[in-house]
Amino acid sequence: MADAIPEKISEAGLSDWYGSLSSQDKVRTRRYLDGIDSSSANAFLVDLMARAVDDHNYKLAVTAGEELESMELSDLDRFRATEGFIEGLFGSDMFDRAKEMCCRNLDLYPSVADGIMVDGALPKAISCRNRLIDILVGVEGNYDEAYAVLDQYCEMGLIDAEERDYRKQSLKIHRMQRSFDNIFNYRPVE
Repeated sequence: MADAIPEKISEAGLSDWYGSLSSQDKVRTRRYLDGIDSSSANAFLVDLMARAVDDHNYKLAVTAGEELESMELSDLDRFRATEGFIEGLFGSDMFDRAKEMCCRNLDLYPSVADGIMVDGALPKAISCRNRLIDILVGVEGNYDEAYAVLDQYCEMGLIDAEERDYRKQSLKIHRMQRSFDNIFNYRPVE
């Protein structure tokens, strides 16, 4: 009974994918099936990633994202799928791959900008935009590149000039705090 393929997975056309999962991932996947969108494989996996990320189950989100990577998708569907994949990768500490996916989505952004609008405005949470800065600053400590990326975001229309200036100022304060923390954590060598 535990090896039976759930109806929602069959409806989405993902029986082979489900069959390839480890027992643990099958259990995790079944946890999210109630009310999941099974209208297509793409819709199912995007919904599964969102539910897994909300539950901090980042590894399952990566597993779903990897399956989406093998699918032929429109630019808009690829953008949406990659947004969830970025969150799974970031939460799994797979920062290099997350950065690669952020850059890919930023390249797609001009062609999908109108499609991601909500009530005529960009959504507050755009993973490729936010996580790239998180990686540049929090993981790589590369503030200078983060400033340049914020300028690029402003040029692309991902943020306005006021938001860019606010974020740059926040990063400058963060950089100074890090510098001061390092000064006060200094321990002389004996």
